[in-house]
Amino acid sequence: MKYCRKSDENMRDAAVRLCLEEEQRRKNDPDETHERSIIIVGSKKVGKTTMIYRFLEKEETPKPTIATDYSFGRKAGKSLIKNIVHVWEVGHLTSSLVSAAMTGSSLTHSPHHLTILMMMDLSLPEILWSSFEEALSVVRNAMKMAYDDNMIQELKTRRLNDRGKTLEKEVDPFPIKLCIVGGKYDKFKDFDPSRKELVGKTLRAVAHILGAGLYYHSSKDKTVARKTKDLLSHCGFGTQLSGGKCIDFEKPLAVPAGADSFSSIDLQFPQARPSAVLDAIKQIYIARVPQVSRSDDAISEDPSNDPNFNEPIIDRLRAQREEEIGILLHNMLEGRTPQIPIPDPS
Repeated sequence: MKYCRKSDENMRDAAVRLCLEEEQRRKNDPDETHERSIIIVGSKKVGKTTMIYRFLEKEETPKPTIATDYSFGRKAGKSLIKNIVHVWEVGHLTSSLVSAAMTGSSLTHSPHHLTILMMMDLSLPEILWSSFEEALSVVRNAMKMAYDDNMIQELKTRRLNDRGKTLEKEVDPFPIKLCIVGGKYDKFKDFDPSRKELVGKTLRAVAHILGAGLYYHSSKDKTVARKTKDLLSHCGFGTQLSGGKCIDFEKPLAVPAGADSFSSIDLQFPQARPSAVLDAIKQIYIARVPQVSRSDDAISEDPSNDPNFNEPIIDRLRAQREEEIGILLHNMLEGRTPQIPIPDPS
């Protein structure tokens, strides 16, 4: 019996030692981490918040994201330490907000373990390209605000090395891992086949040039939504992607980064440097789908009128302040000395 107890103690000690060694190895190895980040940007009202809530298994009703929303999730890994994913959703697309999310992510782990998800609205082809251009420009500027030139070059070199000799000369991988998600596939799937093919080829081409993955998504299709959850788990926890590749335009596209080619996409454009190729793809797309003004979309709704953001005390103070301003302006127009009422402290 003593021998058995001694053996049990040795096994327990060995298990603890191995766990500590594994933890130390991961800390010392820049390629290993227990924490990753996902920053989600893109079109308004395309289902970004709902997608995040389902991934993190939140049960509450999603609310509109006015500026930036932060969430996190945990998942048990092989070691005793749990893996953590930080999820940043940027509701108002500005470089400063995206840069803040990038900087926040850098506090916990290397930018090598950051993924940007750009979510586009498939149901609105007439603003699809302008939405993509805006999102890409904002993310580029945010990256320059968050990281110095040396870090950006290091990220770029790493992405190039990851692709190796399979890189086509027109491909210029974005320094940060990038994934394009086409939302509202439930509405898009009933479009004319020629329109679906054009949109699909265009998104495949821009994703391939940027070294990004491309996936269609719908919160109303359980099969597609489950695949999106797998994608987010891959980005956030490093799990294996399931489901393989799909380039059939009559089905929801699923193209992992590096799994496509220009010959397969078959979108005719002249061979040139990546920036020129992007412009050539743009001209092909907008010639068939002219882009419309998004002035109505750019006007943000007043959250104070949204019942989801009711705050009785703040609303009452706001109403008092608006009344004060109204009296002040009225008195100024009448040429009288303004008499501003004192708010009721209760």
